[in-house]
This record gives sequence, C-alpha cells and structure tokens, in this order.
Amino acid sequence: MAKRVSIADIAESLGVSKALVSLVINDKGDEHGINRETQQRVRDKVKELKYEPNLFARSFRVGKTNTIGLIVSDISNRFYARLARNIEDSAWSHGYTVVICSTDEDVKKEKEQIRLLRDRKIDGLIISSSQENADFFNKLVENKFPHVLIDRMFDNMASASVSVDNYAGASLAARHLLKQGFKDFAMITISPEHISTIQNRIRGFTNTLSEAGFELSPDRHIMAPFDRIEETVKESIQKYYLSGNLPEAIFALNNNLTSTCLKYLRKLSIRIPEDIALIGFDDVLYFGFTQPSISSISQPVDMISDYAFQLLLRQIEKEQIPEEERSVVLPVDIIIRESSIKSN
Repeated sequence: MAKRVSIADIAESLGVSKALVSLVINDKGDEHGINRETQQRVRDKVKELKYEPNLFARSFRVGKTNTIGLIVSDISNRFYARLARNIEDSAWSHGYTVVICSTDEDVKKEKEQIRLLRDRKIDGLIISSSQENADFFNKLVENKFPHVLIDRMFDNMASASVSVDNYAGASLAARHLLKQGFKDFAMITISPEHISTIQNRIRGFTNTLSEAGFELSPDRHIMAPFDRIEETVKESIQKYYLSGNLPEAIFALNNNLTSTCLKYLRKLSIRIPEDIALIGFDDVLYFGFTQPSISSISQPVDMISDYAFQLLLRQIEKEQIPEEERSVVLPVDIIIRESSIKSN
C-alpha cells in the first residue's frame, strides 16, 4: 500500500518548513509574506506528489467538519425521504454534507447514533426523536451543542424546534368526514404512541368527533406496532370485513398506514369510498394518481426543512437566536380527493 504523502514530504522535497507549506495549502501565503514564486513551487509540488489533505485532522484544527447529522425514525418513509433530500440540498449549498440515520423507533439505537455522530465531530444535528421526554436534549442545550428537533416535540424542552399543527390537521380530517355525513369511524395509529405527533393527531381526531357527539369505540382504534404495520392493518381490516362490521370511514395517522390500508382494502375488493371512506395524514405524490385518489392532510415539507436547516446553521455560527424564533409551528392543509367523498 502506497504511503500517504504528507506536508512534511512536500516541505522536505522543496527544502522549506512544514509551516510554510501549510500556510500555502490553506491560502494564507500572501498574508504571511510568502513570495508568489515560492507559493507556486509549493502548489506545483502538491500536484506532482498528489497530496490529499487529511480532512479529519484539519477539522480538529479549525473546530469544524462542515458535516451535520440527520436522524429520523425511518428514511424509507416518503415524508422523511423528502425532508432529507431538502435538507441535503440546503446543506450542500452552504458547504455542508449530511450523514443520515434511521432509528426504527428504537431509543437505544437513537442515543447510540447521536453518540457516534458526535464522536465524528459533526457540527450539528437535526433529529426527529423517539424519546419520551426532553431530558437528553436539554443536556445538549446546556452543552451548547447545535441541534434542532423536527416533527416531534416534548414538554419543557429548551431545544430549537420545527413542527406542524398536528392537532389541527387531524381535526380537519374529522370535520371533513363529519361534513360528508359519516357516523361510524375507525382510526389507525402507530406505536410508540407517546410520540407527540401521534398523541396530537389522536386527540385532534377523537376530540373533534366527541364535540360532534360521536365516540370512537376501542375496537375502532387500531394500533399498529412500528415493526408490524402490514400484519396489523391486514388482520384488522379482515376482521371488520369477515364480521360484516366495516366502519364507514378510516383515518390513518401517516402515509405508510394509509398506503397499507389502501392495499388491503383493494385485496378484499372493498370499494373506496362506496363501502368505506379513507383519509390519511401526510400527503405523498402518488395519492393524487391512485384510483380512487386519496384524501390527506398535507404538511409543508419544504418549509419544515428550510426552517430546520436555518435554525441549525444559526446555532453553528454561534448566533443568539431570540426565544420567539426558536420554536416554529407551521400550519397544515387538507387535500380532499375521491377517497373521502360520500357516495350517494
């Protein structure tokens, strides 16, 4: 294996000091009075010997790696995939690269990923956390480690954050179904249910139904474990179908649940919306092209990613962020399509 060329090798071959070579390589030759001819000799030798700087070592000297971390529960989820792409584009335009990790809703795995990323000296972190409280992240704030929480929030947290109004979004879904005249509802959620997005969507939907005089019975609340979405949704829909007790409408709490629900309704030849209406939280592109097209609550993914990256960048650059700018809550919208329109 060929020996890596070092600054010392370049200095020795030119008969100059390592300090001089380092200054030229880092474009500081002019400000330190190194003549142009000597600088050119160094650059020519760098090219000749195919010198490659040790970026990891350099990061220790300058205190920055120009790398940030992004941690989400599942990068295959279209919401997080789109979010990651937008953050990666923003980071690249500012000279940063992004290391992306999936936790699979495993808190132990999440904490280990954060530790590993910090060991790699990342400059900051954007995270959609699966933890139960803010304690871990409040310690990061105390240690002045730049980070932004996205999507999922905690009570009594000190971290900068970007989220959407999940309660209002679920309430929009409930009000739409009520307006269509539906009276028998089911809701498909995902574990762990302590996560703020899940809790707020559940409360937004059930509270709105309750205010209209409808209660969601326990057998109409389907909770799918993160690692058993397919099986749970399939079993629940089959149970309703075989018992002749289909709900009139289903609200699914994220796009994966909505897609899985659509899949098994079709397999059983259950007509949408004639036999059962369907609306989900998180809009994805293909929902507008399925037969029938799928109604959903749409999140402003571009705005979430833009705000998150800017909040992180401001921390990395040691800017004092006013308290009123540290927590961003964005509105959502409802996209009504064929799947939730009651047939005559």
